Amino acid sequence: MNNIKFKKSLITLALVLPAFASYAETSEESLKKQLTEIQTRLAQLEESKKPAATSDNTAINFYGSLRPTFGLTSSDSKDSWDVGDALSRIGIAAEHKLSNGMTGFAKGEFKVQIQGDAHFGDARKAYVGIKGDFGRVAIGKQDTTQYAIIGDPVDIFNRASTPLAYDDASPFRQQEMVSYRKSFGNLEFRIEGQFKGETDVEGSDLVNGGFKYTGDSFTVAAAYLTKDLAGTDENTVGISGSKSFGDLYIAAAYQDIDRGGNGQDRTTIDIAGAYKINNTYKVKMGYSVFSDDLMPVDSTEITRINATVEWHGSPDFYLFAEVQNNNYEDEIEGSREDNNQFTVGMRYNFDYSF
Repeated sequence: MNNIKFKKSLITLALVLPAFASYAETSEESLKKQLTEIQTRLAQLEESKKPAATSDNTAINFYGSLRPTFGLTSSDSKDSWDVGDALSRIGIAAEHKLSNGMTGFAKGEFKVQIQGDAHFGDARKAYVGIKGDFGRVAIGKQDTTQYAIIGDPVDIFNRASTPLAYDDASPFRQQEMVSYRKSFGNLEFRIEGQFKGETDVEGSDLVNGGFKYTGDSFTVAAAYLTKDLAGTDENTVGISGSKSFGDLYIAAAYQDIDRGGNGQDRTTIDIAGAYKINNTYKVKMGYSVFSDDLMPVDSTEITRINATVEWHGSPDFYLFAEVQNNNYEDEIEGSREDNNQFTVGMRYNFDYSF
């Protein structure tokens, strides 16, 4: 009897064990699957906690300068009062670090027409580029080399027409440009070309290049500009230099502009200086000469002398008063007369980075 019961127990155990083994095997696979899913979910949660790539790799700069003026222009024939603007602007710039070690960048800067209805005017700058060990390449509306290294050192006054003589003859910012820049220690090389597809000029409409050396409290620069004009080319050679002696700053710029003779050649001379009396007051002086080879009736030769006093309430806000004498080589009553300008104004700068 006992032998019979023992045999039945063995038979029952033989039938149950395979089923249990199968269940155990299935449960192990299920647990492994669930564990994998949990690990994947945890990894996703950790990734979601990391800052977005844009916040780590992108820097944004919002800036501007508002410069309203009020002044009197007095000549022999009339006096004219006017609210003006000394090139107010608002801009935004951005840089983005790329995965290959280079950096992408962009800038948009626009005029604020305070002397009109205070609307946003034309773009001063609008470009996108990339930079790295090879240098810097950008496409769009940008500063010319001629202004950046020849005009800028003497561009110290609070008015739209400055630098005083340079403003009569040379470009500031140009649209439809492709530029390249590269620094070799203290030496900076720049070149750009303008490409207007709507013109009949083959290739570039303008090519401008130059070098600028920055030393211990001084700069020296030279640039060459060539433009394709109807019937001839315009070739300009410019040189500039600046030097700081503690609180005293002096700068000079010269340009020789060749249009192939025929009375079209021109020259510009700008000399400027600034002295910081203390943390509150600064004085500035300027002398400029624009000359050409035209006949007296057509000539626009002019000499200008400027004197400025600035009151700096803070690094971002100051008041200024300027007096400027404009003396034409040959006056034409009613259209080209010697005059004196008296201007007062305010300037508020802001600059925020994100």
